[in-house]
Amino acid sequence: MLIIYFILGCVVGSFLCLVAERVPINRSIFFPASRCSFCQTKLKNFELIPIISILFLQFRCRHCKQQLSCLYLFSEGICGLLFVYNFSEGVSSFTIYRLLFLLMAFSLSLTDIYYFVVDPKLFYSFSLFLCINHLYLAQIFHWQLGLLTFMSLSLLNRLDTFCLGGGDVLLISIWGTLLGLHSQLLMLCIASSSGLIFYIFSNYVLKKEIYEIPFVPFLSFGLFFVWIM
Repeated sequence: MLIIYFILGCVVGSFLCLVAERVPINRSIFFPASRCSFCQTKLKNFELIPIISILFLQFRCRHCKQQLSCLYLFSEGICGLLFVYNFSEGVSSFTIYRLLFLLMAFSLSLTDIYYFVVDPKLFYSFSLFLCINHLYLAQIFHWQLGLLTFMSLSLLNRLDTFCLGGGDVLLISIWGTLLGLHSQLLMLCIASSSGLIFYIFSNYVLKKEIYEIPFVPFLSFGLFFVWIM
């Protein structure tokens, strides 16, 4: 059964990568059909098979031979593993709720990687469904924490030395509202630590200077640890 969840997750991951690539720039997720980013050749059905097709094509377009991004492969594989982890205990209202959390984190991580933005359409859509599920499961809303987080980070955001994006502030606030103080602090600690390690490794080990990093992937990494702990 787990292999079915993995395949389903890979398909969802491929779709979410497409969504993250198109929605922030107001392109339809249905038209036009998937194409090579370089030569714009429409992809055949066999070129759209998650994981298998890009490995078979050796990360190159079949037509123009340009090197393809490994982000789709990464997205499909990670999302497949998330589905396996999430449904390893079976299907229930709680696992569906947890999956919504993970897919929200995953989708917004991709938009942050692509465009350094937390896309509002995806953010508010996922937040609405999460809150509905939160109510259905009779979970506590930590409104005071969410409001305090939003006000505090927004105030800090006015300082020149504080560079957290407005979308990041909203995301941390809504997740804090749903998760509570302990989980929020743990998530932020892991996110900040992993982000700092990535920055140091990129600048001083790989010698690749970066001045801005997408923070949502690190928040999502912290969120995942919150769920497994």
